[in-house]
Amino acid sequence: MRRIPLFFGLVLVSMFTFSTFTPAQDRDQYQDRDRDRDRDRDRDRDHDRDRDRRVILVQREPVMRDFGGGHGGRPSQDAQCDSGFVAVGFHVQTGEFYNTAWLECARLRPDGDLGDEHRMSGRTGSPGGRAVHDAYCSGNRVLRGLVGHAGGSIDDASGECTPIRVILERDDRPNTELTEPVARPGAGGRPAEVACPIGFVVTGFRSMSGEYMDHLWLLCSELRRDY
Repeated sequence: MRRIPLFFGLVLVSMFTFSTFTPAQDRDQYQDRDRDRDRDRDRDRDHDRDRDRRVILVQREPVMRDFGGGHGGRPSQDAQCDSGFVAVGFHVQTGEFYNTAWLECARLRPDGDLGDEHRMSGRTGSPGGRAVHDAYCSGNRVLRGLVGHAGGSIDDASGECTPIRVILERDDRPNTELTEPVARPGAGGRPAEVACPIGFVVTGFRSMSGEYMDHLWLLCSELRRDY
């Protein structure tokens, strides 16, 4: 009988201890989970903030890609888009041969879309010719290559156009659409084709010229995501 009060006393002490410490432990666990959730939210916000700060830039140093043509002529002035612009088409003035060529350039917006502002580049080649031929990319596409024919000079060329978003994604098999061809009278020559590297777009023409345009290269600039 003496042990009964002692037993009940121990039970009361255990109940008091459980009621005193368990909620505190639970609070600590809840606080730990809340801190983890807060850290995750902060990390997500930082990631979103960094992503929002990233913009699409046109790199300044272009690389050269050879379309073809003859071996005569002298270096002519480059036809280059202004800084921050990319080619969305081209123009050629012809007589008996290709004489001069220049680019139709559109501003690249920081979000990677093309802006409404267009500018002409300077001209490359030899002054002369009569008819001016235009070749435009459609929609939100940009110039990334040429396909046509060349021999002792440039015979004909069509622009290869690719959606700007495909270039930004660096797709190694980008879908292309051709512009109208621009051909000199009596065009012949051998098949010629050139494309910018993956992730690059046309931003300029370079040529060797004498009485007419002998040889043509593309100048390609990389599109980069930067802060």
